[in-house]
Amino acid sequence: MIDGNLDDEAVQAVIEKVKSLITSLRGDIKNVLEPGRKKLAYKIGKSTIGYYIHIEFTAPPTAIAELERQYRLNEHIIRYLTIVLSKPLLEIRERVAKYGTAQTLPTMQSETEKT
Repeated sequence: MIDGNLDDEAVQAVIEKVKSLITSLRGDIKNVLEPGRKKLAYKIGKSTIGYYIHIEFTAPPTAIAELERQYRLNEHIIRYLTIVLSKPLLEIRERVAKYGTAQTLPTMQSETEKT
């Protein structure tokens, strides 16, 4: 989460800096979602607005520590959360992406249709 009080150009500069940091640590960016600015439930420092961004990437395990260190050093990043997905979860996500989330089930026959 980036400080929402920054202008759009400064927010994009922070995002690009994080992306370049990930790639410089031999990471591979898979997906970037930007929900944008939202009002925070509570103040974080002096910020009441946060710019939300979700970056999905793969990287070596040693890169995570360096990424989080850089997040802490950047004054414009007010919160971060790094989630490591296990192999079974990644396989499930691939299956969902391939086959879709909704599966159609055969409909139950009514009593009138059976007779």
